[in-house]
Amino acid sequence: MRLLPPLLLILLLLPLPARAAAPWTEWNDLYVAIRDETIAPGLARKAATALQPRLRAASRGAGSPARVFPVAGYGPECGEKGRNYQHGRYDYYGSNRKGLHPAHDLFIHDPDQDGRDDATGQPVTVVAFSAGMVVATNTGWLPASPLKGGNYVWIYDPATDRFCYYAHLARVDVRPGDRVRAGAPLGLLGRTGKNAYARRSPTHLHFMVLAWDQGRMTPVNPWPELLRARVVPGP
Repeated sequence: MRLLPPLLLILLLLPLPARAAAPWTEWNDLYVAIRDETIAPGLARKAATALQPRLRAASRGAGSPARVFPVAGYGPECGEKGRNYQHGRYDYYGSNRKGLHPAHDLFIHDPDQDGRDDATGQPVTVVAFSAGMVVATNTGWLPASPLKGGNYVWIYDPATDRFCYYAHLARVDVRPGDRVRAGAPLGLLGRTGKNAYARRSPTHLHFMVLAWDQGRMTPVNPWPELLRARVVPGP
């Protein structure tokens, strides 16, 4: 039997270097820790600041100036016209005071609360407001869960350095690492989430936009953009 040279043998026996996880996988994991309050706000912000340049590099070229209303078959008439938009001192990295709502609720016609448009009898598709990369999702929400967002999608738009959040979906059809164009289907609208599931809550999409600024995640009111966004037909 031919023996391997000692140096080659040593190299073969050395452990392989661990490969870094994809930045969208790390961002998804970081958001879960922030969401579940298992990481201190200061550490979370430090981790996000270190990770965001990798996220931007990985999603280079995914941005676009196009804007599409995020509820297929609906337009600005389904929103609350900004009356319920309250960002206050919103902190992406920590606990937030009850009543803060730096987002828009976009309602569908669903009086019987079955998650379907009552006029068509069909599920309603949630589409991407802007192009970008999917960086976090949640699926499989159950009514016993305390999670307020239920099934959700986060998309990072490298063209604007903004993160868009779509919550209360019945079904999520994308996963972290997917690149999406504006208007691309993300899933079906539903009633998932602790408060959205309750009978007192009309069926709606919770839509939020946060701007990245040197580690800060600052709420941006997208209502002027929603007014000008292209409306795509429903089923």
